[in-house]
Amino acid sequence: MEGVQMGLAPAGAEFDAVLHEQLVDRRERLQIAKSRSGFDPDFSRLLGEVDAALMRFEKGTYGLCEECHDPIEPERLLADPLMRVCLGDLTDRQRQALENDLELASAIQIGLLPKTDLASEFWQVDFHYQPASIVSGDYCDVIAHDGELYFILGDVSGKGMAASLLMSNLHAMFHSLVPLGLPMHELMGRANHLFCESTLANQYATLIFGKVNSKGEVEICNAGHLPPIVVKSGENVTLDAAGLPLGLFCDSNFAASCFRLEAGETLLLYTDGVTEANDHTEEEFGIARLLESINGSYAGEPAGLVRNCVSAVETFRGRTPPNDDLTLMAVKFAGAQN
Repeated sequence: MEGVQMGLAPAGAEFDAVLHEQLVDRRERLQIAKSRSGFDPDFSRLLGEVDAALMRFEKGTYGLCEECHDPIEPERLLADPLMRVCLGDLTDRQRQALENDLELASAIQIGLLPKTDLASEFWQVDFHYQPASIVSGDYCDVIAHDGELYFILGDVSGKGMAASLLMSNLHAMFHSLVPLGLPMHELMGRANHLFCESTLANQYATLIFGKVNSKGEVEICNAGHLPPIVVKSGENVTLDAAGLPLGLFCDSNFAASCFRLEAGETLLLYTDGVTEANDHTEEEFGIARLLESINGSYAGEPAGLVRNCVSAVETFRGRTPPNDDLTLMAVKFAGAQN
């Protein structure tokens, strides 16, 4: 999912305003901490860097690389508003430190993923998680609780380290909220409020949050995400109902939709890295090709369905490098409880 870009357009002005507000807030917090702790060289250094960044705002040079004067990557400014140089002008030491941070972030993300080939007496789950670079902004999760299976698939705004931090934020929130046993719409409302209060104004996430029980009854909240697909015998049905993305407004309300899976039917979720994958002519893979890749997968296992979809995307893309993170999840209902 694309994030906000810097520039002279209104979106760029809004982006700058958010970062300026963040810097002012950090300055106030540093001054309070400094007054309480007395002389602290680190507080003084950070305060000096914040003041220098605010001075760059006054001069109109904030967000420009001090070496080449090109714009600094927006996602890096979101992660660290004190950034002064673009990726191309990092020193060898800075570049190595960044690579180490990215590798650590990647390892943490992989550790947060659910296990593959998850199964119980009533359901089977598999997924494919493919970052476009070292780290990903896609969120893929499965939580078993109180006899029900909760599944989550989402895509946060932006790319790179900033997006990966948001993904980790979502993971922690849902793992804390699910055990509370709240109704789906209320749980989503709380998640949205927490997400709003812990992120910047221009950060959001599209997301599907659902659960299935031992009878095949499914309840879903769709926060602005792509429509999931019910894979049935002889047909595939898209579920188009969707609300606002998570994090756009702190007081958003969310509605849940309910349906039932019959034995053998599968729910397929995916991010826009699937449907918006490009070939060498920049044509998009699209929903029609995704539906076509599903045909013949009804009777198979979730792993086979996911594998068929990924293979179709890769064949379509050819040698064109991925332009976005790509994630799919298949949740199959094995049969009702006797």
